Amino acid sequence: MPDTKRVKVKRPIEQGDWNMAFLFPDEVAAARERNSMVLLPLAPVEWHGPHLAMGCDNLLAHAFARRLAREFQCPYYPPLFVGTERERHPNMLESLGFSRDAFIEGMDFPKNSVASAYFREEVFAAVVRDTLHILFARMRFHRVLIVNGHGADNQRAVLDRLCREFNTGFEPRRVMWVYPGFPRSLVAGAIGHAASEETSMLEATWPGSVDLSKLPSAGKLANVEYAIVDGDTFDCVPTPDHTLREEQDPRAHFDPQWGAQQVEQAAQEVIEDVRALWFPSEQK
Repeated sequence: MPDTKRVKVKRPIEQGDWNMAFLFPDEVAAARERNSMVLLPLAPVEWHGPHLAMGCDNLLAHAFARRLAREFQCPYYPPLFVGTERERHPNMLESLGFSRDAFIEGMDFPKNSVASAYFREEVFAAVVRDTLHILFARMRFHRVLIVNGHGADNQRAVLDRLCREFNTGFEPRRVMWVYPGFPRSLVAGAIGHAASEETSMLEATWPGSVDLSKLPSAGKLANVEYAIVDGDTFDCVPTPDHTLREEQDPRAHFDPQWGAQQVEQAAQEVIEDVRALWFPSEQK
């Protein structure tokens, strides 16, 4: 005879995970009634060196949305693995170590073993616009916080335009976007790509998504070889040999505890901003 006894397993929401995909309709409706807020994490599948999972940006957005959802007791939409990029400008190409007439899209450098999943800009815009329409008009939420894990100039510009579009006629604004895991003190400086900061944050939020053994044990990391870039190089202040600066080398400065602290500090800053904008009477 088969064993018909069922073992009681804690559901994600009972563990503090408000992913809408795992919520029952009455739970979504109750959360909507409580504060009518929903989170929308998004970022593309993208090359982040050989040592980081390709979902790095979206995984960070997912973890950040999960943290905020616990705070506000609101759902977050299942993460959208979408993002866009454009070709690098000549000055940036030169900073990275390429010729000024090369064609490089985003972080898809010629020596990468796998390409990133970049959407065309107009497709990315259409997907996000339709998702916002669904959340506002069909699911009847009143507030959407986009957690954007990808920092491409054109991605930020698309999100800015969509926020202006959906906020027209609404005061206070009903949609805004934030970065995941980057406190203001860090954003004010130079943030790299797949360097020590992201590496530490990813391991802090999704243990096992970092494998430093996939990097050479010694020697400098050339930008064009690994597509790992420090923030100063992105600001067009490269090293003379176009290699990753030592202070942002994940092999020397890998610290998940520091990464967890940055994510939590950023979360507290966003929580404060959201309360001030949407829930001023609840400010602590």
